[in-house]
Amino acid sequence: MEAIQVLGIFVLLVGIILIGVEFYMPGFGVPGISGIICTVAGIFLTGKNTSERIYVGLIAIVVIVLMLVVCMALLNSKKVKSPIKLDTDLQGKNLFIEEKDMEYLIGKKGVAEIDLKPQGKGEFDGVTLDVVSSGCYINKGTKLVITKIKDNRIIVEEDK
Repeated sequence: MEAIQVLGIFVLLVGIILIGVEFYMPGFGVPGISGIICTVAGIFLTGKNTSERIYVGLIAIVVIVLMLVVCMALLNSKKVKSPIKLDTDLQGKNLFIEEKDMEYLIGKKGVAEIDLKPQGKGEFDGVTLDVVSSGCYINKGTKLVITKIKDNRIIVEEDK
């Protein structure tokens, strides 16, 4: 075996490992691009002629596909933490607050944290809420009162 073929095998293995790293990491970045370049270079360095290069290339593709299957199986199991998969399930009934549950806010007084144009944020009893003015511009620092809840939006007016 020639030294160039040994180098080719090493570069090919490094390329396959980098592609495996890319399977785990989100996005397509340096490991993926470097892995592709190293794999292609390793295929050309390892094979003496075209038929050997095709044979080595097919072996590399089979190894990469097997790595992908193993990586997907590991990431789907709970044994390995995936950087791109949410670990906790969201419960549908806890995602939204219904209008009737927000009606207790009507009459609460607070202050505009930012200019309401007509949307913005207001602070009520130490809690910041997303609010909508009843159509007019309201300056930051203006005292507010919650007048109604409509379509899950908190409608406010200036407190006079």
